Amino acid sequence: MLTELQRLSIEADGRYATPEELEFLKSYLETFRYRISAYQKLQKYEPIILQKIQNKLIKTNPQIFMKGSIDFTSKWRLDTIRVLRYSAMVLLINDPDYLQERLLTWFATILQAFKVQDITEFTYQAMSDVLEDYLTPEEKNVFFPLIELNIAILCKKRTS
Repeated sequence: MLTELQRLSIEADGRYATPEELEFLKSYLETFRYRISAYQKLQKYEPIILQKIQNKLIKTNPQIFMKGSIDFTSKWRLDTIRVLRYSAMVLLINDPDYLQERLLTWFATILQAFKVQDITEFTYQAMSDVLEDYLTPEEKNVFFPLIELNIAILCKKRTS
């Protein structure tokens, strides 16, 4: 939304925007109530959602958060909360570019350095599964593309 408004302000400088140029605003306004309700649910249920994701991952692999003798559970929780909260904020403003530029590109580099893309992919797949129980179909329609963006950016593996 912010990126699109900025682009519109440049393109329509000195003139009124065309109906086509305003279409993104119409689309945004039509989904705004779902964005707010999904945001509020994420905020309210965050601790429960996180615990369910963690339980799901541990059920898949009891040692998933262990690297040698070091337990990375608390680091995983902080990172997952950070991305979830950024995603929720971006849900409100409808600007995936902001999410990618402000967090995901930087965070992907760190995840690649530590070679934890697999855990990250499991995390966001589990998040999708867990959120099925919390979000309505309309809310999922506006939020799940952000989870897919998280997976696409954070879980890609460099081939170099």
